[in-house]
Amino acid sequence: MKRMVVVLLACVTSGSALFAQESLPVITLQQTIDAALANGDNWKILQGNLAATRAGHYENVSKNSLGLSASASAGYNEALYNNGTLLSNKSTTLGAVSTTQGGAVGLDLASPLTSVSVSANPYSPPFGNTSNLGPGSGDLITGLDLSVSQILWNGYPGGPTKATVDKSFLNLQGQELSTESGRLDLIYQVKQAYYAMFTAVEDLDSKNQVLARQNALLDQITAIYNLQQASAVDLKTAQINAHSADIDVRTAEHTLRLARIRLSILMGIQSDKQYTVAQPASEQVPAGTLEEAISVALNRRVDLKLIELSRRSNAVDLALARGLATPTVSVVGGVDMLIDNTANTYAGLANAGVKIAMPVLDAGAAQNLVDQSTRLDEVYQVQMSQLEKSIAADVQDAWESMELAKEKVDLDQETAQNDDLLVEVYKIQREQGTASTQDLLTASVNAATAHSQAVQAEAAAELAVLQLLNVMGY
Repeated sequence: MKRMVVVLLACVTSGSALFAQESLPVITLQQTIDAALANGDNWKILQGNLAATRAGHYENVSKNSLGLSASASAGYNEALYNNGTLLSNKSTTLGAVSTTQGGAVGLDLASPLTSVSVSANPYSPPFGNTSNLGPGSGDLITGLDLSVSQILWNGYPGGPTKATVDKSFLNLQGQELSTESGRLDLIYQVKQAYYAMFTAVEDLDSKNQVLARQNALLDQITAIYNLQQASAVDLKTAQINAHSADIDVRTAEHTLRLARIRLSILMGIQSDKQYTVAQPASEQVPAGTLEEAISVALNRRVDLKLIELSRRSNAVDLALARGLATPTVSVVGGVDMLIDNTANTYAGLANAGVKIAMPVLDAGAAQNLVDQSTRLDEVYQVQMSQLEKSIAADVQDAWESMELAKEKVDLDQETAQNDDLLVEVYKIQREQGTASTQDLLTASVNAATAHSQAVQAEAAAELAVLQLLNVMGY
């Protein structure tokens, strides 16, 4: 009869705790991840940094693109004197389009390597004083000018501005990788917090069951103490065990409360929101062997990819440095035309040229830059080799820790089951007089501890799997 009372009390207490949890809204692991990515401050920071880097890259692209500008002007020139026929010389007048009287308009199309300029002086009335300026000085003149400049080579394909674009693109790729790494890290944090809360829920339920057993056992010991079948030490021990179980329950409630707050912060919701979590599905490791896990990690780890991007960016610097010692080649050309609207005559002049600029003395600056980039590339190679070894060691550590943690789960579950059987054995033996009440009390404490350790072992095993996935780049 007493045994039935013990079982009934345990069921009532644990059932009350379970009802309290089931009455709360239940959030799944995927819902917490979605909430963290939608509302969490960490994800907003990552997205903001990526957007700023992307905008900076687009700015560099814009600087390396063609730009079009237009201009208009008006002016008045008055000849102060004319010595001979200087102003009537056509070869001189052709270069004086912009100095004639009237207005001018222009279009300029330019990029870092290319420049195209078109200007026109559509209407130039006669000079104010034409008495001694020579023939044609009173005619209406229209001037047109076209000039083109193109740099063929200046040390880097596309020029230094193109190198800036190439480096900023690599920087953008690095930021995208860092953002993805941050996203995975955020998901990892959410999963850790979720498992911590789920473990706290399970632990609280376990502690409530232990408290129910200890209270029932205390009632039983009190009853037989009153019948003078148990000593004062037995009663005191039962009271201590019940008090200890009560403290354990309140500690578990505190742990659950804080776990819920931390998960709420990651999700970006109010920290006082009440909810519970569902049992998450076991994480699956996408590798069957340690060697396969290491291979996956070496292909997925973002830190390795970031070093490779740094090497590629440094390669751009190296190409620029080597280009400083090469000549700069450019071509220029243009056409000037004057139309005498009064005399219905015109004249034109075309020009073309090639320019080669070669550094003669730079005090070794270019070579120093080449040496710097070369040495830096060697450093990156060493870093990659070192990181690959470190990743392999981390994966091996996480893999073996996961296997040990899973074995620990089986062991602790078997221990808890065995300690439960020992409690039942000591109950029977105490009733038969072959075991003392202290033996029963000690066995009950051992069983409670074993159940708590089993819950923690399950949590540790899940976290070990998460840690392995994290070092593998998931």
